[in-house]
Amino acid sequence: MPSTTITPALSPLELAAVTAAMSRARTGTAAPVGPDPHLQRGSDDVLAWVERVLRCRLRLSSFGRPTAIHTEPDRVHPLLPGGQYYRAAVLTIPCQGRALNFLATYDERRRLVFDLVDRCPHCRQPVPTEEINCFEDLGDYLLQARDALGGSPRFRRSSAHETACPARGN
Repeated sequence: MPSTTITPALSPLELAAVTAAMSRARTGTAAPVGPDPHLQRGSDDVLAWVERVLRCRLRLSSFGRPTAIHTEPDRVHPLLPGGQYYRAAVLTIPCQGRALNFLATYDERRRLVFDLVDRCPHCRQPVPTEEINCFEDLGDYLLQARDALGGSPRFRRSSAHETACPARGN
């Protein structure tokens, strides 16, 4: 008897990410990605630059058609660990009736990182849950390939958690 399990339809972006993750799992190597675009001092909008970096890492130009990204400053998270004045950026990619939301911040090594934002399993607030550095990482997340995922170091220190949330670190 055929399975009656219903799987949600994947957008072309999500399907390509899953395919890339399965290929990396089989071969042990990810598809090569060029270097991140450089920030043009004085002539570049920082939010536009962050968007270009995400486009590069997720290889969004390879789909043969434009992929929309809505980018805005985040209201909750600092851009730098321990920062107070500059906010991170939130990037939203619409996908088949839902959206993939990313938080762009700098890690401790001063490297721009992207975290997929999802609901905390304890307080249900939208928090950074998984660090996504390449297209294959997004595919692993969509496949829920737990052995290939490392979580986000920013999950526990996110100020978006409710105050009494047990997932919130000190």
